[in-house]
Amino acid sequence: MIFRLVWLASLCLVASCTLTSSRYTPAVNVVNSYAPSVVNIRTEQVVDLREHPDWGQYGQELDAFFKDYFGELYSEGTITLKSLGSGVILDSSGMIVTNAHVVQKASSIFAVLKDGTTVRSEIILISPQDDLAIIRIRLPSPIKTIKFADINDLMIGESVIAIGNPLGFENSVTTGVISGIDRSFSSPECLYECTGLLQTDASINPGNSGGALFNLDGELIGINLAVVQGAQNIGFAVPVSKVERLLKELR
Repeated sequence: MIFRLVWLASLCLVASCTLTSSRYTPAVNVVNSYAPSVVNIRTEQVVDLREHPDWGQYGQELDAFFKDYFGELYSEGTITLKSLGSGVILDSSGMIVTNAHVVQKASSIFAVLKDGTTVRSEIILISPQDDLAIIRIRLPSPIKTIKFADINDLMIGESVIAIGNPLGFENSVTTGVISGIDRSFSSPECLYECTGLLQTDASINPGNSGGALFNLDGELIGINLAVVQGAQNIGFAVPVSKVERLLKELR
């Protein structure tokens, strides 16, 4: 009897330690809950060089050059350009928000889920001025619905979590704080100066574009956009209020 009581007490102690471990931070909980909602966006853009005015005169020389330079990506006057980005699955309907510059010139778009499943995507709506796009996939299984944060409730200095696919490293996580709000940033990715952006020092790299920026409550506060080249951790995200506005157009 005594042995059983000691065993039960030990079991409860271990369980308590596990549940209250300081390793289970708010950031870890957010990643565990919402990392499956962040996908790798892979695109292909087919460029037909034969449409260029000089192709008729120099086509033979250019054909030989591009075969050597691009290899299997080149075929009979066309080049297939491939690029990587990120996206956030909003709910089980398969709607994904990403950056417009990730998908707007693509001939083919694929979303790679956290388990490695690759699904073909289609563009539903694009807002180049906000550098946002809504694409859609057919999900193989339901997924947790993303909660949107109240942008008016953001606090300078509050902790944030960025999840994306920088340089193709899928579902990479970085953390930081909100460094500023209502920022403007001139970028070739926007048709004109991007305004009303969130600034963060969470590390953002090429491939993070279109990924998620969460607060510690697991609410989506923005879609990662760009980082200032040559600076130390000055990144920007499109606030989720602009995503909400875009979704209203669909309704």
